[in-house]
Amino acid sequence: MFAEMSVPTLSAIFLEVNALVIGIMIVFFVLHEATALWDVSYATQVRGISPFEQHVHSFLEMLPLMGLTIIAILHWEQFKALFGLGSEAARLTLALKQEPLPWPYVTAILSGVFLFIVLPYIEELVRALRANNGHLVPTAAKR
Repeated sequence: MFAEMSVPTLSAIFLEVNALVIGIMIVFFVLHEATALWDVSYATQVRGISPFEQHVHSFLEMLPLMGLTIIAILHWEQFKALFGLGSEAARLTLALKQEPLPWPYVTAILSGVFLFIVLPYIEELVRALRANNGHLVPTAAKR
């Protein structure tokens, strides 16, 4: 799910946002939600999920939706053009931003992602591998 959200995030940071980029973001959001549903469906079969954990995950699922909503609002004409609406033609190209975001801003965003998303993910992955003798999924004996 982290990788599914990295594509829209990096697109918003480095690419000109147009109908194609918004469409890519929508596809990855839907993919992210499908993965989240599969993940919870699997997890409920192998362990208990507390109400607090459910609440945290519900909140985390809304973050990509809010990001997508903000992008759509900021680029409303291209969002509408994606669906054949509005007066603007849909731009369907991938291009780097003509005016890139300031590097201190990009560095701060990517550092935050690394510190608060990538490192905790790696730590959780290492704990899971240790707990499961190097397997990503618990063996039948541990279930």
